[in-house]
Amino acid sequence: MTKDAYFEMCEALGSEPIESEIPVEFDDFPFEVQQAFNAYRMLRDEWDFMNGNYLGKSLIGIKDVLEATEVDPSEQKFIVMLIRVIDNIRSDEINNKKKMQEPAS
Repeated sequence: MTKDAYFEMCEALGSEPIESEIPVEFDDFPFEVQQAFNAYRMLRDEWDFMNGNYLGKSLIGIKDVLEATEVDPSEQKFIVMLIRVIDNIRSDEINNKKKMQEPAS
């Protein structure tokens, strides 16, 4: 649900928007987080094909990706740290979802 749709729903129901329920949109994030997500999407996924586990993003070529997305050289270390945080969260989510879908042994 977008912010606009949420606000329209609140208006239609005659209720006040609740801050914690307002959907977060990409533009709400700080510029550095937006840069990290943009760079993250350009990196290649690594999978363990024997077990089907997600290993995370490959950082091969990260320097080229950061230059292509015009990340300031003084910010590149911070952006890479954000990418690692994003990737750790995504890896955990993908692998936990896979574990939940596996039949119990």
